Amino acid sequence: MLVVCCLLGASAGSVRAQATDPTKHSELVNQANAPISNLFQIRLQDAYAPAFQGQLHGQGNLFSIAVTMPLPEYRLLPLPQLSLLTIPVAATLPLPAGALTGLGDVRFLDIAVIDAGHSLLFGVGPSFVFPTASERATGQGKWQAGPAVAVAFAPRKWLIGAIAQNPVSFAGDSTRPKANALDLQPFVTYQISHGWYLRSEPQMIFDWETNKQLLPLEMGLGRVFKLGPQYVNCFVEPAWNVSHDGPTPRYAITFGFSLLFPDFWGKRTTR
Repeated sequence: MLVVCCLLGASAGSVRAQATDPTKHSELVNQANAPISNLFQIRLQDAYAPAFQGQLHGQGNLFSIAVTMPLPEYRLLPLPQLSLLTIPVAATLPLPAGALTGLGDVRFLDIAVIDAGHSLLFGVGPSFVFPTASERATGQGKWQAGPAVAVAFAPRKWLIGAIAQNPVSFAGDSTRPKANALDLQPFVTYQISHGWYLRSEPQMIFDWETNKQLLPLEMGLGRVFKLGPQYVNCFVEPAWNVSHDGPTPRYAITFGFSLLFPDFWGKRTTR
């Protein structure tokens, strides 16, 4: 399961400022809800699908850990980088012989921010998929690489953007089908007040090999707040799948919990 990109203020200076200035709380909410941002965070996410359409009957579940790591300019490249590592810890699929649970394929995305100066921001980079699945049904069995493009716009209380990735298989299990799919993830966040927000972050998939697609509609609610000294982000987001290229979930609900570290690089540069 993959997640996108808040490119807002991707330099290390903006990361430090957001933690020390209370007026930056609005920016913190935006970045906490972008799958990739200039905010170091550890996100625990669980997507539960109580019903499938197509030939599968039963319940499914995907629990994943995602780590977002921003790299200030000149740490590795002259441009700021936003990296995302997604580890599907437990993927449960309904099968004719019963449910199957296993590790999924690990994904890695790295975005170089081309323009980090204004409200409209843009970035490009590579996307990778590694065949780490422990069960045949929970992964694709292919090494994959491809391009990724991200854009974000933040007018007032809104955060609007999208990220597109298209990894293509180049090696792996020769008995498995080729992999070539566009992963399009638009995202919208609207801040209400006191850290509360509305969000929508559907993950749309267009498979060029099979001509099948996954088109979910999502709308969720969450809040960014502090537990003692620690910033956290919690949300719940129901989804309904409008496509019928099964087997796919008919509907699902996603629960998310993130640990946020706004001053991650600031603490390291002051030591």
